[in-house]
Amino acid sequence: MSKPPSATANAHAGLPVRREALDSSSSLAVVHDSTAYLAALLPDPALPTVAEQTQDVLDQIDKVLAQCGTSKRKILMAHIYCADSRHFDEVNTRWDAWVPWHDPPVCNYVVAKLLSPRHKVSIQVVCGV
Repeated sequence: MSKPPSATANAHAGLPVRREALDSSSSLAVVHDSTAYLAALLPDPALPTVAEQTQDVLDQIDKVLAQCGTSKRKILMAHIYCADSRHFDEVNTRWDAWVPWHDPPVCNYVVAKLLSPRHKVSIQVVCGV
């Protein structure tokens, strides 16, 4: 005999999912159950420094969060991807200046191969709405 669905499953089953379009195969952001899930955002690869690329991504995050009806003050988690571990100090300088010091999110730092060798950083966030 199978168990009946849980109250949690029933409570979330009817919640709408809103998608901020990127293209036909991926969303820039998805909002569900008072949470916004952003795609990992990439900077303009023409920007020459890691600091400039980081600031470009942070500016994009601000815009997407605003489209989702929220702001960086409600970021719950961030995944910060760098092409080289030597870039983390430069990324952290920009991140620390941008993120609300009294509301810091959980951060995961990952060294990863990014879209192209010119991309030095990418950041993905999950945020309350």
